[in-house]
Amino acid sequence: MQLPSKVHVKHGRYYRVHRNKWEPLTRVEEGEAALYLALYKATSEKPATIEQMLRLYVADGTDGLSPATLKSYSSIVDSLIEVFGTGPIHALKPSMVAKYLETQRKAGHGARANRKLAVLSSAYNFAMRQGWTDVNPCRGVRRNKEIPRRRYVTDAEFRAAFEAAPEPFQDLLAVALLTGARQGDLRSWTAGNVTDAGIVYTESKTGKPRIVSWSPALKFFVDRAAKRRRADCVATLLVNKFGQPWTEWAIHSQMRRQQINWRFHDIRAKGATDAEHNLLGHRSDMLRVYKRKDAVRPLR
Repeated sequence: MQLPSKVHVKHGRYYRVHRNKWEPLTRVEEGEAALYLALYKATSEKPATIEQMLRLYVADGTDGLSPATLKSYSSIVDSLIEVFGTGPIHALKPSMVAKYLETQRKAGHGARANRKLAVLSSAYNFAMRQGWTDVNPCRGVRRNKEIPRRRYVTDAEFRAAFEAAPEPFQDLLAVALLTGARQGDLRSWTAGNVTDAGIVYTESKTGKPRIVSWSPALKFFVDRAAKRRRADCVATLLVNKFGQPWTEWAIHSQMRRQQINWRFHDIRAKGATDAEHNLLGHRSDMLRVYKRKDAVRPLR
């Protein structure tokens, strides 16, 4: 990262050197977004480059986002800075944005580029609200066409993966299917989410409260997982063979070792498709994104 003008690093901290005085800003480990926010508060200077605008957006314009979404946005911002970062905030034109989308489409990254455009557009909307710019160059630019993922995990495929999996991964697969919860939510559940009525939690992506009522199967797998918890992570609901919380990397590794040819996320779609009720709690138009076929055996 190229440091802003008059900003220096000393003893693990960013400083602004102004009139021969070293003014402390933030610790280096707090990241670039925190640095730009502290610098903006210290100087009230409008961001001049797209990188500065994006960093300020992450630091001060994303307060309503869940931690998981914010992490994704931060990663996208890093990639946007590689492409547009050095340009002046007013220099980006709709034609440049459209060309970027087309280049990414031809490279096979059309859908991913749409996600990046959405973040860039949100950042420019934030900049307009701060009075840093008058236009959003993303507005009116047509996004790449996306084909929804239609992969349906059959009962036979799921059963084969389930039966070949070690017991801890069986518990995770089963609870994922029976609840329709996102992977991030599954990994974050603790004993505090367990009530007599069921598993109560707030969706990390939407912020909506959810309750999944107990069924004999769900109760069995949750209880079985509880027997493996270690004393130092006793609150975690679903744990691996070491009694520790599952990580995203560990789940992907387990899928690869078993040579499973579908994604963990596809379990969510299978749960929505197989259930005789609205397992995911979505509106009917959103539910169609997850439904994979018309007539299936309902979830037991």
